[in-house]
Amino acid sequence: MATADDSKSVVCSCCDRKVVEVDPKTWKLFNEMVPKERYDEQIAPVEMPRVKSRVLKRLLTYSVRISDTTCSSKTWMYDEFLHGEERLTSLMDLIKVADYLDLQSLYAGVIQYVEDKSQEEISYMVRNEDLRSLLKIVKSALYYLEESEELLSAVLPLLMKSQEEFSQMIVKEDILGLIKLIEVAKPLSYEKLCKAVHNLILSKSIDQLSLEIHNQNLKALIKIFWVARAEKLQTLQDMVVQYVFDKSDEELVQMVSTELPCYQSIYLSEARYLRVGTTEAEEIFNWPSNDTLNQKIPIEEQIPIEEAGDGSNHIPIEEAVDGSNQIPIEEAGDGSKKVNA
Repeated sequence: MATADDSKSVVCSCCDRKVVEVDPKTWKLFNEMVPKERYDEQIAPVEMPRVKSRVLKRLLTYSVRISDTTCSSKTWMYDEFLHGEERLTSLMDLIKVADYLDLQSLYAGVIQYVEDKSQEEISYMVRNEDLRSLLKIVKSALYYLEESEELLSAVLPLLMKSQEEFSQMIVKEDILGLIKLIEVAKPLSYEKLCKAVHNLILSKSIDQLSLEIHNQNLKALIKIFWVARAEKLQTLQDMVVQYVFDKSDEELVQMVSTELPCYQSIYLSEARYLRVGTTEAEEIFNWPSNDTLNQKIPIEEQIPIEEAGDGSNHIPIEEAVDGSNQIPIEEAGDGSKKVNA
């Protein structure tokens, strides 16, 4: 067990494949803060599949400081704990993990800190963010923030591009980067960006796609397959399936050797779906349920998939009364928010 020897530090493996070593005293305080996760009962190294190493370090600092009752004020939260963070994506990551771990005081504090930012401050914080990060900020803001007007006013103008402009911005992306852009742009109804990504994928030669596919690990290949299937990119889907099919069981195992053990069997299981589908006269893919997908893919990289009436899977885009598409988010008490991209 992770706490078998209270004199030794505990090693934690995070979703970004980095490890964080935690001293015994801090580890005890952290587990008192998030008792429902029962991390202290896991065998070391402790796996944290939904927590990035950078966020974990912030949580550890927070757990130490809140153990001192004099450090629970809004002033400390703003002036010491959050003030040095200059990247909005990092704050959004902290909000997501605080929500996931049910750390209500931290969750509320970070949200208030972000909502108190002026449009100028937000603009400064996102000045160096790439296209996908900006889209993820918008998605997170719509989901988590009650008062998102200042943030959206600062970020949305950076995303108001023509299809040609988007094409120039993504021209150097490899196939995985393009697939990740579709993942985040599609639910937000950024159709111009999605079309630009489609066109770039379709413009790549078979040899170029083959080379880029060969450079991916199994986790990435599974992601590429799901999105290619949803987007009806048949050539790309077939190439991924063929590449996985040509691999031996030993090679597939080696391809996931660097992943967290809790994910290794999941990726190998999905690889078997792909291989089975290539050996039958008709398609017999066994599609996982939405609950299973939520367990397989870290929360910041999920793509929502719903089953249509005809049995096919699609990415949900809600239609407004006027026929326009709006961003699918949970309805708040004051009504849903939407962005016309």
